[in-house]
Amino acid sequence: MSLKLGFCVFALSLAAYSQTQQASLRGLVQDSSGASVPNATLRLTNVDQNRSWETKANESGAYVFLQIPPGNYSLSVEVPGFKKYNRSGLTLEVAMVAEINVPLEVGQLTESIQVTGETPLLETASSTLGEVVNSITTENLPLNGRNVLQLVALTPGINVNSIYRNQTSGSGSIGSNGFSANGGRNVSSSILVDGSPQEVMGFNQPAYVPSPDAVQEFKVQTNNLSAEYGRSGGAVINMVHRSGTSKFSGVLYEFLRNDKFDANGFFNNLNGRSKGAFRFNQFGATLGGPLSKSRQRSFFFVNYEGVRTVNPGSATFSVPTEQMRNGDFSQISGIIYDPATIDAAGQRQPFAGNIIPASRHNAVGKKLISYYPTPTRSGVINNYFTQRGNRNERNVISTRIDHRFSDNHNIFGRFSRDYATNTQADQYGNIASPNPGWDGVNNNSATIDDTLIWKGWVIHGNAGYAYHTNPREPLPGRTPKPSELGFPAYVDAVAQFYLFPTISAAGYSQLGPEGSYIIGNKFETHTWTGDASRLFGSHTIKFGGTHRLNRVSNFRPNNPSGTYTFNDGFTRRVFNQTGGGDAIASMLLGLASSGQIQTEPSLALQVKYTALYIQDDWRVNDRLTLNLGLRWDVDHPQTERFDRASWFDLDAKIPLTVPGMGPFYGGIVFAGSRTPGAPRGVKDFDLNNFAPRIGLAYKITRNLVFRSGVGFFYAPTTGIGPNATNAGGISFNSSTPYTSSIDGGRTPYTTISNPFPDGFIPPKNGADGLLTFVGQGITGNFRYDRIPYSVQWNGNLQYQLPDNMLLDVAYAGNTGVKLQANAGFNQLADQYLALGNDLNRVVANPFFGILPAASSIGRATTTYGQLLLPRPWLTGLTQSFGTLAHSSYHALQTKFRKRYAGGLQFLAAYTWSKMIDDFSSVAGFLGEQNPGYTNNNRRDLDKSISALHLPHNLTFNYQWELPFGKGRRWMTRGGFTDYVFGGWIVNGVTSLQSGTPISIGSRNNTTGSFGGGQRPNSTGVASKTEGGTRDRIYGWFNKAAFADAAPFQFGNVGRFLPDNLGPGLQNWDLSILKDFRFSERMRLQFRSEFFNAFNNVNFSNPSGTTFGQPNFGQITGAERARIIQFGLKLYY
Repeated sequence: MSLKLGFCVFALSLAAYSQTQQASLRGLVQDSSGASVPNATLRLTNVDQNRSWETKANESGAYVFLQIPPGNYSLSVEVPGFKKYNRSGLTLEVAMVAEINVPLEVGQLTESIQVTGETPLLETASSTLGEVVNSITTENLPLNGRNVLQLVALTPGINVNSIYRNQTSGSGSIGSNGFSANGGRNVSSSILVDGSPQEVMGFNQPAYVPSPDAVQEFKVQTNNLSAEYGRSGGAVINMVHRSGTSKFSGVLYEFLRNDKFDANGFFNNLNGRSKGAFRFNQFGATLGGPLSKSRQRSFFFVNYEGVRTVNPGSATFSVPTEQMRNGDFSQISGIIYDPATIDAAGQRQPFAGNIIPASRHNAVGKKLISYYPTPTRSGVINNYFTQRGNRNERNVISTRIDHRFSDNHNIFGRFSRDYATNTQADQYGNIASPNPGWDGVNNNSATIDDTLIWKGWVIHGNAGYAYHTNPREPLPGRTPKPSELGFPAYVDAVAQFYLFPTISAAGYSQLGPEGSYIIGNKFETHTWTGDASRLFGSHTIKFGGTHRLNRVSNFRPNNPSGTYTFNDGFTRRVFNQTGGGDAIASMLLGLASSGQIQTEPSLALQVKYTALYIQDDWRVNDRLTLNLGLRWDVDHPQTERFDRASWFDLDAKIPLTVPGMGPFYGGIVFAGSRTPGAPRGVKDFDLNNFAPRIGLAYKITRNLVFRSGVGFFYAPTTGIGPNATNAGGISFNSSTPYTSSIDGGRTPYTTISNPFPDGFIPPKNGADGLLTFVGQGITGNFRYDRIPYSVQWNGNLQYQLPDNMLLDVAYAGNTGVKLQANAGFNQLADQYLALGNDLNRVVANPFFGILPAASSIGRATTTYGQLLLPRPWLTGLTQSFGTLAHSSYHALQTKFRKRYAGGLQFLAAYTWSKMIDDFSSVAGFLGEQNPGYTNNNRRDLDKSISALHLPHNLTFNYQWELPFGKGRRWMTRGGFTDYVFGGWIVNGVTSLQSGTPISIGSRNNTTGSFGGGQRPNSTGVASKTEGGTRDRIYGWFNKAAFADAAPFQFGNVGRFLPDNLGPGLQNWDLSILKDFRFSERMRLQFRSEFFNAFNNVNFSNPSGTTFGQPNFGQITGAERARIIQFGLKLYY
């Protein structure tokens, strides 16, 4: 088989699949009277690569060019009896559906009409909302870290947070998909590079994002997409990688930042601290051109980029004072009570002088406290400030090769690699530092794309591969054994890794890294896509689909050396009421409120996804086009290579015999070979996910178009990568809880000197079947979960103004259904809360001797409330990533755009919106607050504004070539005046946003609901304090607006405060460029870029959102102060 034939077979074999970045051009060929001219020959030529496509108009005079790479084109039309038509200056953008009617004049073919005309701004053939980011924007706008994905924020309907705004690397970064689009959830958008999806399994992060100099352009599509796009709950980001042209060209560049040029941060100044050393160097090169002698068949493009960063960072922590370390709490306002003095009424007596005598100090607790750094300022809250930094080294290389077999057959391939290492900030300077090691990314991305024109059909295929790994581990010397910290030696034998345990103390900063610090994940996405399309009369028919294979080798052990949480529970006056006490005092006494130690397996997970679609773009007449599509999405159930997957079956009868009780329903079922007759997948096939799409574009006048559409979109599921024990591994992992009390918190059961007196619960590897984890809490999947989806709709008016300007006004709506959430299913029924303290009454345990002794309810006694639970043989049952939540979004979106002409381009975008939901995100790592359900029995009561609610959002970006110098309007002679006054370009991005929602929590949970949460009560007083933002940083909330909820009540404050948003954003990024031109093709560009140019202080939301804590309502962080970056680029 010849190579060419092989590629043809490849394209044809993929004809059932697609999702394309290519453009299309369609229209009518008409005579001077407007009548259709059939059988015209049309030729479309790429002027950069001298590549051509040819087609014929049909009997109705309609023509279409499909699967055309974005670029600059000319169009020629020939038909006997008419003059030859030539049109230049056409630009086809990524995913564009352009419409150009061709007016012919009667005459001879030897005569010609020469027309220079740009592609129309009006979108007369599509109802999709979105925006194209062209190469002028990616090259000229100031980008902090030069991550092009930051530019999605220029599109109406996009909501980004501070983490996303400051994301300096797109590839492999979870935050890179952290934006919300048109009411969709964060991490739910699809990111395509050269038509291949880059998201990997887990939290949908992209494996590869090109450097700005390697991006030709990209399109952000946010609402009512064509049926060829799917598996997105937000936007589709469609990027096109640069390719070579018929001429050699490239760029060398260097960008640098130095703290000497930067402004000091607000809180640095407040604490009397300097900026600290900071160095940022980003350098690279591109080269592209022809590979063949003819300069018409093969082209190449290669890009390298390196980044070297030394980042000082700064952070503020709350640590115990020297007196507190020695037991003296006399300087705090709260009274410390002695847990050994509790009486029958549940009340305790205070320590004399608020001092815990040395004889009562717990050796392990005192040792742990000693690892807190020494305060650098007075007080108890935010009293330790540090500027320890991290170092980052990153390298990116990417290569693309395009080849043209003929005018009817084109192919390209791309391979990209992005890898980085980061040495983390050692914030405490000892083994208890929250960041004790290093992390990195290692990403690969590859694409091969083939387009074949055959007998009027355009057949297109694309195969893609994305790989991502993000290792993280501690540095040598940061791996203490538990016994070295004073824990008993038996903990050493169980610890899966030696690492400082995670120590959380309410109101104080954390000791040790997060519980799932160790990471050894590997993610892979294999994708096959393709489509076939053809013009049938006035219908452009396209059908195809996609198939993905997602794999992950998941290893991220939770709490391998244990985790222990301390609060004021054992040192407050009344054991189940707020008042007095302190978490550090409890730690000094060795009395944790909760804890556990775990072991985890390394899982090999796999999910397949298949979709088929058909799209009919029907040009009804010159004014009206209908977009009619249907898509069928199938998410295959997740499997694990060795059948270590499982799910919780609410209806399964478990073989548990307890005298006087039962039967019992609800247990874990293991997949495949481990349970006779069980399927390998953790969920049922969901085969009814049909997604119709309907849209229209109606040309009211020559310059005014109305567009509208509605469609269903099935979203990706998340949470099956970075922390996958919810999807598999149950029983192959183990979790032994720390039991703080067996009488509801009256008296301690043990101390951290002997944290697991009843032994450990070992992994059972599925041997217990339906009895797995009885006596414990279970977090897992429920088999009946379905795929989340949204219904999107829009109505849109576009008006084209003179001078290449467009005004666009749209209403966009989105409702989310079956969205993912975490919820409890073993909470006490609400009516039992009226029993009050009787729920904590100690009673004989009917499960004693039946359930494992090391489990929380395997002892001789338990509480009365435990026996009233829906499943009393479990301490808890949490459905993880269940499809339980709902959302709604409504927005007015406007944009005013000027296409590049005369040296000027700008886009102003404003969004006025409201978003409501009852659970905002399962990806709680992106900076937003993400409170869970307060009352799992009444999830509907948590309906409020969303964590992603952003009422007002205005962005304005511009690129202006000043009209001086050679080739400009004034001072055109060249020479000295050109070097001084010519070649100046001013660019900028202005962002103005309202604040984001804030959730208020309670410092203690006294509901007694066995799984519910608690918030304060509202007193009816307004929660917003008076004054400007700076006046409120130490008192964002009016404390009189809240009161502690009484025991056994949930509180009535809403999930988010509707009338007290966080501080807003005012940010101006500017760049000033100067070109020194040496020849037509060579120029040197000097760049000065100013991020937050006017040094506005953009405060973060309050860090203290727990009512009753000393830091309640305090703001301790702000976004970056002014940063100055210089760059030098040599274009050749």
